[in-house]
This record gives sequence, structure tokens and C-alpha cells, in this order.
Amino acid sequence: MNKKRSYGVAISLFFVVSLVLLSGCTSDNSNNNSNGQSWVNTYTPVHSVGSGEDDFWTVFPDINPDAGKSVSHLSWVIDSLKENCVVFVVHKTGCVACQPQADRVLALGENYVDSLVAYDLDMTLGGDVEQKGYEAFLYDPVGPPGYIALTGIFTLVKDNGKVTYGWHSWEGDVADAEMETWIKDGIYYYTMNSEK
Repeated sequence: MNKKRSYGVAISLFFVVSLVLLSGCTSDNSNNNSNGQSWVNTYTPVHSVGSGEDDFWTVFPDINPDAGKSVSHLSWVIDSLKENCVVFVVHKTGCVACQPQADRVLALGENYVDSLVAYDLDMTLGGDVEQKGYEAFLYDPVGPPGYIALTGIFTLVKDNGKVTYGWHSWEGDVADAEMETWIKDGIYYYTMNSEK
């Protein structure tokens, strides 16, 4: 009888352990996975479209000397928007003030690699990278003179019922959590408004 009881306990334990293991293996944790797209389906964006400091812009923002004017977007930004949401950071290797922002943006670029085209515009590299870095100052939120680190994010948004380019940019540091909300918002808007 003791042998039968032990056998029954062992079988019960086997089923309980199997159930626990299988439930862990089959649960959908993709909402927490930055590379998975399923989080987008339940995501609510933090930032909307407008001209204020906390908006995605479609024209130069209120804080810019060219406020309200159209932007002639750079060709490499437009071409990249055919693939995914876009982020860039302009900085210089060795720049103590701008390296944290560059590291932050590049790490987020890696976290969202399937949903984001990320540009590391390190001005010390010269050539095409440096050229793109200088071109990117078009997007300086407050206009000239441009300071680094300069960060920009680009996506597709609806403005007055029409899909258009939406963007936001910063000079200097942006906190980790805040930068990630902008990137997630950009990916969300891109997913909702692209034909991909």
C-alpha cells in the first residue's frame, strides 16, 4: 500500500511540475519584449501631434525661429522612413556631456532593432557620417547654433486625416524613461500609419 501511495504521489508531482513548466513556456510575454510587435496592439501613446514641446511635430515647432513653417526633410531620413521609424543622435566620441545621450539612444536602438532605424552620427568619424551629422542640425528644435548631443526621432503620423512625417528633437540629455516613451510612441505611430 505504501508503494502504491508513493507511486501515486510521484505521478501527481510529475503532472504538477509538468503543468508549471509548460505554462511558463507557453505564456505570452511578448508585450514586454521590445523587439516583438504585439505590444503595439495594446499601447497608448504618451505624445500626440502638435507644435508644443511635448508633441510630435509636422512643421517647425513653436520654440523654433521658423515656427509653423514646413520642413524640407533630409533624403536619408525619408528613405529610412520607408523601412521603419527613425532615430538619430549627433555626438562626438570623447564628449563627456553628450556621451550619455549617445549611449542611451544607441542602446534603445538595439532594444528596438526590428522596429527602428538608428543612426549613430559620431562627428569624429568624418566622411558621410559627419556630413549627415551636420545635415541633422536642420532639426535642431531651437534653431542655430546647434549643440550636441542632438537627438531626433521620425515617424508617420496622421495630421488632419492625412498621413505625414512626424518628428521631435532635443539638444542635450533626455532621461532614459522619457526617451523610451518617445521611441515607443514613434514605433506605435509608424505601425498604425505605414502600409507595411
